[in-house]
Parts: sequence; structure tokens; C-alpha cells
Amino acid sequence: MSLTRTQFEEELEKLRNHIIAMGSLVDGAVAGSMEALAQRDIRLAELVIDADDAIDEMDLSIEAECMRLLALQHPLARDLRLVGTALKIITDLERIADHAVDIAKVARKLANMGATREFADLPRMASAVREMLRNALDAFVRHDLNLVEVAVRADDEVDELFHHVRDDLHAAMRRDPEVVVEASYLLFVSHYLERMADHAVNIAERVYFVETGQLARTIKA
Repeated sequence: MSLTRTQFEEELEKLRNHIIAMGSLVDGAVAGSMEALAQRDIRLAELVIDADDAIDEMDLSIEAECMRLLALQHPLARDLRLVGTALKIITDLERIADHAVDIAKVARKLANMGATREFADLPRMASAVREMLRNALDAFVRHDLNLVEVAVRADDEVDELFHHVRDDLHAAMRRDPEVVVEASYLLFVSHYLERMADHAVNIAERVYFVETGQLARTIKA
């Protein structure tokens, strides 16, 4: 049974709300994984890992919702872009959540090792990534191309922090062979954060596509 245009618009609004809810869960996973890393908190790390099932279930639910909307209506060109973008966004959100789980597993590993080394720029990277994600999702809800630009530009800051952390860790490994294992795990964390930023850029650029019908630049794999 097809929907009236008003009903379809209401369903699209529900879809946006569900994506924001998923984004909130993902943001919480990133925050929790970094807190687990900072505190070497095994319990918190396990909570992040276990909570990933709920994010995966939401991913599947939103995907089914998108398919239902396409089946129930003859969508306009912009509708097609919106629903198609929603499908892409949830994929990027799910991958960010997977990297949060990766960080939580590192936190668990380091806690079991009794590792204590701290690197200030890792929390700064995570904070920048979370802000990118929030701006990208806000751009989706508000149809705000300015927020798209803010999110995309912030990727340069994350890349700069990534290189700084990497150089810092490599220098530490050269100075003290005893920290090689711990520093290697932290290198993985910096890589996971850098990949999260790439997925946030993807989300922002897909919002640009919804609003303009054009891709801003090449989507990152």
C-alpha cells in the first residue's frame, strides 16, 4: 500500500530520528572506549564491546526501514538521495562503532598487561572525531551545508594529531624497548580514530549529496 505525500514525509522524519539515535549510541561507544583506555577499565571495555550488538541491530532495523520506504512510495529524486544516503550513513556509523570496539579491546588488553603509559593527543583525537560526527549528523538533520564544511575541514586536524601521536610513539619505542608492545597497541588506537574521522567525512559528504545532488569529493573507503 502506497503512502500519501504527508505520510511519506512523516516516515522520512522518523528515519532521520532513528539515524540520530544510532549516532548517539555510536558516539557513546567512542566515548566509552576512550574512557576505558584512559582508566584501563576492563569492566567499561566489556560494556562497550557488549553494547555493539544493539548498534548492529539498529543498523539492520534502519536498513529494513529504508527498503520499506522505497517499496511503499514512488519517491522523488531528492527522496531517493535521502534514503540512499541513510543506507550509506548507517554503514559508516556501524564501522565507527566497530572501531570503538577495537579500542575497547585494546583497553582490555593493556589493563590485563598492567600498562599505564599515557599520550595526551589520543584523547584530543577522540574529541575531534566525536565533534566531526556530531556536526555531520546535525548537518543531516538540519540540511546545513555549513556544518558539512565544518566536519570535512576538521579532518585535517585529526590527520595532524594522528601524525603527531605516531611520531611520539615511534620515538618512545626507539628510546625504550620495554614500551614497544604498549606503544604498538596505542598506534592501533590512533589508526582506529583516524579511520573514524574518515567515516565522519563520508557522512558529511553524503549530506552534501542529498542537498545538492553532487558529491563533494571522493568518498573514503
